[in-house]
Amino acid sequence: MPAYVALIRAIGPVTHAKMKMAALRDACAAAGLDDVATIGNTGNVILRSTQTLAAVRKLVQGAVDGFGLGPANEVFVVKPKDMAAVVTANPFPEVAAERPHELGVCAFHKAPDWTPLEGWDGPELLAMVGAQLIVAYPKGISTTKLNIEKRLGARMTQRNWTVFAGLAAKGAALAKA
Repeated sequence: MPAYVALIRAIGPVTHAKMKMAALRDACAAAGLDDVATIGNTGNVILRSTQTLAAVRKLVQGAVDGFGLGPANEVFVVKPKDMAAVVTANPFPEVAAERPHELGVCAFHKAPDWTPLEGWDGPELLAMVGAQLIVAYPKGISTTKLNIEKRLGARMTQRNWTVFAGLAAKGAALAKA
């Protein structure tokens, strides 16, 4: 049975009051998803389903919406093999090894038109792998002037390298189980 990784946008202390990760796990299982596990407290879910990626996204989004959260808490679903391709490509190996908290992986519903990022002259380094954008933030993410969603006209969610690579490994292990 195929495995998927669901990444929920904008999950943090404010949303935890409305949606605990254990309750999210239970809601996803009640929606008919299998082997559901949440990883961390920031809206990372691994699961299995015979449904399509689009159907899985709809089911997880329905579970999230059931907690009364707003539209900011959008669900992005990625196949473990696509995550593994990003980890294997590792376009910034030194940053990944030495400062993984300064390396972000942005997940989109589908690969956007990357043209608006061509010629970016900020301090950030950019690489595209499939539908994911990898960004090295040498001055930290809090100082960036790179507004990815505005530039690309596409919604996304971002995880740091350590979290993304860990989710990729857990998703791959579930896919093999």
